[in-house]
Amino acid sequence: KGENLPPVCLAREMSDLQQEFVRVCGEGASPRVVEEGWAAVRGLLEQRDKLANLASCAQAPASFGAQFAAVAYLTGLRLGEPTPVERLVRNAGISVKDFFGSVEEQHLRLHPGEPIPEALRRLKEHYMAATVAWKKYDQLFATLFPSGFVGAATADQTTSDDSKQLGWCAFLVAKCLVFGASGGGNVLDVYHLLVCVIELLLSHLPLDARGGAIWQSLGALVPKEHYPMPAPARAALHAELKADPDRIYKLDSAVAKVSADLRATLGLQQAAGGPSSAPGLLRDAASLRKAREAVDARYAKLVVETKQPLDDRALSSIASLPSASAAGGAMPRGVTSPCRSSSAACARSGNAVLMTPLRDPNPPSSPAHSHLMATPMSGQLECVGWLRAAVRGVPAEEASEALAGYFAHCSASPAEAIEQRLDGLCDKLRAAAGEYEAEEIDEQCVLGRRLYHKMLLAFLESEERRLQHGHFVETLLSQGIFHSSLFACCMECVFASYCMQSSVFPQIMHTLDLSPFDLYKVIDPFVKHEPSLPQYLRVHFREVEVKILEHMAWALESPLHAQLREYDALLASPEAAGGESRAATALEQFLKKVKYLAASRVNDLCLRLLLRKELVAQIWECIKVVVEGPARHLMRGRHLDQIIMCTIYGVCKVNKRQEEAPKTFRDIIEQYKRQDKAAAKVFREVRMGDAGEPPQDIIAFYNKIFIPAMKDHLLRILDASRKQQRSPCSTLQSTAESEIRPPSGVLASPQRVLGDRDVFVSHPRTPVAAMTPRTRTLYAFGDSPSGATLPLPLPPASLATPPS
Repeated sequence: KGENLPPVCLAREMSDLQQEFVRVCGEGASPRVVEEGWAAVRGLLEQRDKLANLASCAQAPASFGAQFAAVAYLTGLRLGEPTPVERLVRNAGISVKDFFGSVEEQHLRLHPGEPIPEALRRLKEHYMAATVAWKKYDQLFATLFPSGFVGAATADQTTSDDSKQLGWCAFLVAKCLVFGASGGGNVLDVYHLLVCVIELLLSHLPLDARGGAIWQSLGALVPKEHYPMPAPARAALHAELKADPDRIYKLDSAVAKVSADLRATLGLQQAAGGPSSAPGLLRDAASLRKAREAVDARYAKLVVETKQPLDDRALSSIASLPSASAAGGAMPRGVTSPCRSSSAACARSGNAVLMTPLRDPNPPSSPAHSHLMATPMSGQLECVGWLRAAVRGVPAEEASEALAGYFAHCSASPAEAIEQRLDGLCDKLRAAAGEYEAEEIDEQCVLGRRLYHKMLLAFLESEERRLQHGHFVETLLSQGIFHSSLFACCMECVFASYCMQSSVFPQIMHTLDLSPFDLYKVIDPFVKHEPSLPQYLRVHFREVEVKILEHMAWALESPLHAQLREYDALLASPEAAGGESRAATALEQFLKKVKYLAASRVNDLCLRLLLRKELVAQIWECIKVVVEGPARHLMRGRHLDQIIMCTIYGVCKVNKRQEEAPKTFRDIIEQYKRQDKAAAKVFREVRMGDAGEPPQDIIAFYNKIFIPAMKDHLLRILDASRKQQRSPCSTLQSTAESEIRPPSGVLASPQRVLGDRDVFVSHPRTPVAAMTPRTRTLYAFGDSPSGATLPLPLPPASLATPPS
């Protein structure tokens, strides 16, 4: 096949790599982890990965940092001797986000077909909650403690740093004591514990250090060294920090134990200030350093005793580490093209080529739809406040008077059947709740039932306004799937607001036995019928919808496939012009959203790859062939991104020019990985033909499944494109451009990146019998990884992801 595999690493190079792996593991790493981890690294190097532009053995060993850190972590998990994540990240010189991505990818290579370790999921949750807490503490410290924990007269940078570190370590001690080995994965619980610790610190602040703006509302309400604060001061503090008083009160007994532990750590005595007071906790600058060191040592001991997945003292230093791009790895997120300067020049010249294959702007995943709250914690707190206000006065166990009025339209009241259905769904949620969440599931089911009654009324009122009659009520209220899906959306609001990670989508879908497509049909009207829904939840539901559109609705067992077959048969029938059913309208809307999502991602990936406008038009025509029906079977059990990457490769393959560097799967995958929400599993594990056949990588899928199904369509679209280039009157380009309406600021760069590029090697057993020369050009063989790679020059500034 003309393979040109990279040379086997020389002994000297392998020795250098081994030394680098040992360095990344760190001095305290287990010898077993180092030995077996290095054996795993050697195995990965010998695989000569076809799907990634990894550094060659001859390049600097430091360029392997992310891979080495990931393998060391996975090896430690398998052996029960985990290596501290903060040490691996620091030694490898990568960000924590890049570390997580590398761990998932190396796990897929080392253990194909096996699920991601549960420990990694818990680590992510812990890291997210701790990072939010650190950023909030960092923000609040400057406001609440402007001179640190000492008076302004003696304050300096040293005392401010010591104060900040003491407060953070006191919170980390509290987190270990209250949440134990779980580490507090729930963001809301972690934040409210932080509020408790802040209250403890404020109440023990020396009188001459009470200079922050908060004291204008607290004033003389807080006696010296008295915790908890008196009720008026407490209410003022909770209002200032937007904390839920009920959650604070539930933590009071736990904080009393934390205070006792701090007293014991610092050798203090309990005084009359209250059972949770620690007199002398914050005294003067001279004692501050000793107190910080003592609490720091106490936390270090608790990290081991409670088996914390991450040492949170390192968060501030981890945040300042170089990103993967600085270490020679992937481009930071948000970069859309390696040629920002050329795009800008193109805009100035007025010769811009518009690239988005869309009629309407802003598909579900576009940045215009992805505007998040300023801080995650603010969004969570806003959601909790909205939820409680939205259901205030709405009954949980029975229909309201207005809802009962609609029930009266039915021949037999559905009230009892609805409440029985809700009881059964709540029982399923209770049975599936995690050990930590079981305590709160009853309260949350009550909130969910109240929101369900509110939203059911909104649905009925909206439908009545649309139809101008009430004859639809009995039909709608008799649909069990509708009620289950609506209740699932209501509970998703509750779980997302309270950050119940083990219950939110997609888990709620499995718990309530719902198909993704059935849930999808309710999401859009649910969001529209609640105009006061917080932006945080709107973004959350949009992300849920995108996951359904891109792959979950296309699962093998999904009812979508049968409905689409009926829909296609209806369109092919002569009677199809007689009108459309609501089901057909829903399917058309679903396919339209899939095309919007595909258009957004095609635009982004083509822009990153610097593809010519005629290639983008051909790619879009091929995507429509898959989504609109002729080759829709390719989506069954697969991911939309898999189809997009294969289409881009196939179109580039048949349009290759002599003067152009070839676009290989490695190039496409490298750019794909820079997209938001990209996942290594998408290109490393693709479903093949039979359900029982193990998944293979995207190259095998392309050769064995995609090209046999799409060959005729690719060549037909190529011929039409060539005719259009010869005859301006041809309709292909004009039709494509009529669907290509760009967002503002999206421009195609005319520059090409020339020079040698890494290419990938195909499976050598691709069937090639009876191939015509033209068909042969479609397959992915003959390309092979190069031993040397010329780095792609990047501009000094990144180009923001354009809306589509």
